[in-house]
Amino acid sequence: MDNSLRILTVSHGHPDFNAGGAEIASYRLHEALKADGHASVYFARHGETDLIHGGTPFGGTGRPGEVLFYSTMPDWFRFSQPDKARVWRDFREFLSKQKPQVVHFHHYFQLGLELISEVRNFDPSIKIVVTLHEYMAICNNEGQMVKRVDDAKPTAQPMLCHESSPSSCSRCFANKTPQDFFLRKQFIQSHFDVVDQFIAPSHFLAKRYIDWGIKESRVTVIENLLDTEDESKQVNAEKGTIEKAIDTNDRLNLAFFGQINRFKGIDVLLKAMRLLSKQDREKINLSINGSGLEHQSQHFQQLVKKHFAALNGSVSLRGRYTSEELPSMMAATDWVIVPSVWWENSPVVILEAKKYGVPVICSDIGGMAEKITHGETGRHFSARREESLAEQILWALNNRAEQRVYASRISNSYSGRDPYHQHLELYQSLLRENDNAAVSHIHLAHSA
Repeated sequence: MDNSLRILTVSHGHPDFNAGGAEIASYRLHEALKADGHASVYFARHGETDLIHGGTPFGGTGRPGEVLFYSTMPDWFRFSQPDKARVWRDFREFLSKQKPQVVHFHHYFQLGLELISEVRNFDPSIKIVVTLHEYMAICNNEGQMVKRVDDAKPTAQPMLCHESSPSSCSRCFANKTPQDFFLRKQFIQSHFDVVDQFIAPSHFLAKRYIDWGIKESRVTVIENLLDTEDESKQVNAEKGTIEKAIDTNDRLNLAFFGQINRFKGIDVLLKAMRLLSKQDREKINLSINGSGLEHQSQHFQQLVKKHFAALNGSVSLRGRYTSEELPSMMAATDWVIVPSVWWENSPVVILEAKKYGVPVICSDIGGMAEKITHGETGRHFSARREESLAEQILWALNNRAEQRVYASRISNSYSGRDPYHQHLELYQSLLRENDNAAVSHIHLAHSA
């Protein structure tokens, strides 16, 4: 008997073009499903005009089971797709050819919320799953849940936002009224109403969406998938090598991994380093691994460059890195620093640190505080406060022997392939609802 499932995974981007957290998580899940014998198709949106051929929005990557879909979405306020033919003609045609049992959306922005409703309109028996990767439905400020900074005051740090309401949101956006935000929420929720189950990669994010209006029973907490089975085995075999590399380092090696932008707290990290004495800084190597600085405001770029200049000799900017380079980079790292100034949900870098057995120093808010246990798998500092981060860096410097203890604990906390099995069980449980409904219908027919 064939127990394979037909799964369509929808992503707002492909890792080949943008290796963000949601893209990586969705693609790894697709790979795991395929490796397990399921009929999985990866449907990824792109905006590259040079990839459009023959007047069709569809393209490929050269790998089986992967489809690229061209679309633009200028409506960033409601996430509505203005090109309706993309929805009722192109996407519907794709659904009719694939005949999925489950459609799993890992995002809707740049695609349009209408695609979710189109699945329900096309075939009500298809189960719809949506993974919530950040707070875009709740917050119009790039889904970050932080207050907007006055453009006239570029030195101000955005404050954390603790509530979402039409009146509070309109205070952040002077060009929008409370009524605009009320209607925005109604529009988004009307499409969310057809979703069978939401997935939140952290309990913190799940609670935010439940408070916003999604029923608690419709939200399941499942961590993002990072690993394939082969990678898990390889990493376990390499753990001893990683520990040996750390033992032979003279300096304390700290590392930041990720995009360099105003939300990731890179300025907080650099300020913390500047608070250390010259003697302590000489005992530390801090590597900044990532890109994106060139896309930030001129003020932010100048601020970061100023800090780099003042920390010459202690900090190195290494730029973009590849997944192939990550194992050796982690092997040379004592502590990973995650200084984000917003309520991060489930940062990929924390999953990677767990995978490679490198303890984490992170902000004490959101999913970061949830994923790292202070005093066991890492250290927390007061979010957005450089003096608090400096204290934790000094703790790591003055307690070098503790690093291996923390490394062992964080390695043991890694969930590996568990998220894959949890996703699969969710799909199967949703499909069992269809089977049970069909049986009930037969019994009612016989009774009649």
